[in-house]
Amino acid sequence: MLRKILIILLFVFGCLGYCQAQKNSDKNNFELAKHYINMDRYQEACKLLEDLIDKEFKSDYYNALFLAYEKLEKEKEKEKLIKLAIKKSKVNYQYYIDYGLLYYARQDSTKADKMFNKAINSLTANNTNIYSCASYFSNNRLYDYALKTYQKGRILLKDENKYRYEISFILQIQGMESQIIDEYLVLLENNPKYLNNIQVNINSLLDRDKDDKLLTQLHNTLLEKVKENPKNEQLCRLYLWTLIKEKKYEQAFLQAKAINSRFENNEGGSVFSFGEIAMNNQEYSFAQKAFDVIINNNNDNNAYYTKSVINKVYCYYNAFKDQNDHSNKDLENMNLEFEKAINILGKNSISAPVLQEYSHFLAYYKHSSQQAVDILDIIINMNSLSAKQRALAKIDRGDIYLMEGDVWAASLEYSQVSKDFKNEHEGSIAKFKNAMLSYYVGDFEWALSQFSSLRSSTSKLIANDAMEYSLLIKENMDEDSSYNALSYFAKADFLFFQKKYNEAMQQLSIIETSYSIHNIFDEVLYKKGQIAYEQKNYNQADSLWQTLLMKYPYDIMADDALWSLAQMYENIFRDKTKALEFYQRIIIDYPSSLYVAQSRKKNEELSK
Repeated sequence: MLRKILIILLFVFGCLGYCQAQKNSDKNNFELAKHYINMDRYQEACKLLEDLIDKEFKSDYYNALFLAYEKLEKEKEKEKLIKLAIKKSKVNYQYYIDYGLLYYARQDSTKADKMFNKAINSLTANNTNIYSCASYFSNNRLYDYALKTYQKGRILLKDENKYRYEISFILQIQGMESQIIDEYLVLLENNPKYLNNIQVNINSLLDRDKDDKLLTQLHNTLLEKVKENPKNEQLCRLYLWTLIKEKKYEQAFLQAKAINSRFENNEGGSVFSFGEIAMNNQEYSFAQKAFDVIINNNNDNNAYYTKSVINKVYCYYNAFKDQNDHSNKDLENMNLEFEKAINILGKNSISAPVLQEYSHFLAYYKHSSQQAVDILDIIINMNSLSAKQRALAKIDRGDIYLMEGDVWAASLEYSQVSKDFKNEHEGSIAKFKNAMLSYYVGDFEWALSQFSSLRSSTSKLIANDAMEYSLLIKENMDEDSSYNALSYFAKADFLFFQKKYNEAMQQLSIIETSYSIHNIFDEVLYKKGQIAYEQKNYNQADSLWQTLLMKYPYDIMADDALWSLAQMYENIFRDKTKALEFYQRIIIDYPSSLYVAQSRKKNEELSK
């Protein structure tokens, strides 16, 4: 009896060992087959995989063998394999799709459609399989069938709101904008967390919406939805976003206030965000209204209160700087706004940026240089402020000294910062300012050495400006190695910096009358155009820069003139067509210009 038991056990263990060995052999053969496929040795892979799939049908074997047949263009073998897969597998939507693709390749759309529908009809109420089937259709760019799969999935799972995001994405790919809006809105009503995703996707649709039809449709549909369901926060937020996209700032402001009172307990998040967007789009009056909503609540514990006070005065100052002329009343009102903000904020590290802007206003608009320096002294003596912030205030103080003609005091400020921040951005700014000071006073050789060293600055703006001034000095040396004409031009440049425009123009006139032929005439025309622009004589600036382009199209200031014209036509004359023409001329006629990258960006923006 014991002997019989031992024989049975040996037989069982032997069978188990054989099965395990067989499994290991199959695994090794499959790995080898995949290796052959990676090495493009499809015939050898086919032999191994055919043996494996004869023993046992597995989807991994199928996928690998199907790929090998496809590479070898074995259509009959592919069809035979698909039929075997349909017969052997319980979940067979993939194989029906593969069969349909086979017919599709043979241009038999009727049989292909039959197979694709079989795939869809084979589905059960299994979310994973429904999603996988739709994805398989999508991966093969069969979007109509992917859409039908999701629609069938809704029926099977008895959920009309299922797959809203996936269906919206397919509609977006197909360009079915009118249907996608409805899908997105239903999705948002049922899934508030999708608001940001929906905004991103709708935004990409609107980028292609040249005639604003889709934006109008979105506005009208949302307006009705919000009226029907004013308690749906995300719909209200999407409507606000749409109003901003339409640049309907008055309505957007009212909507932001409604969201603030209805959903945010007057914390002001939406109002503040609207204010920042309006400010960035130079809609300063609406931005001020938004910040006033938060300020007038008089709650300095509100997270947005301090930022609103700061942003409001920035709005006033930006709008003030955009004005053509400033009356005494304008100056008084602007000064009052700064004082109100500083009284609320105090003189501390938080208000330091406002104080710095105030010093700029005092120095360059009220011409109260000493008062401006006093404000900067307060900033510089703030221990709570970072060393870099204090360094920038010192540079500003140097600028004021220079504007007042105190070259020595200005140089001390710049030198100190450039020494303390030798290899940092603030140091590069100060070094450039010191080089400009040397240029203004006619020390061209020293200025040139400083500009040359700054051409490798990490700041692209400083490096570009340094390169321009290096070229200016090098190319305008007189025949006797002197800099007579450049000396007059540097004086004019200095007077321009000091905002003494009439005196600057007199220096430029000396060059025009004293030198009949000189390389500097394109710079003279450009600088005269800058002076005219600063004096709000935009038509004169236009004429001067256009003359420069006509007379000196190959000189170094030609691309500067084009860029200035483009900016003026875009921002002052509001003529986007003409501005676009100038940007395109920079790209085409001056491909090595420093303005090419910016011009390409502008070209894309204005061409939409």
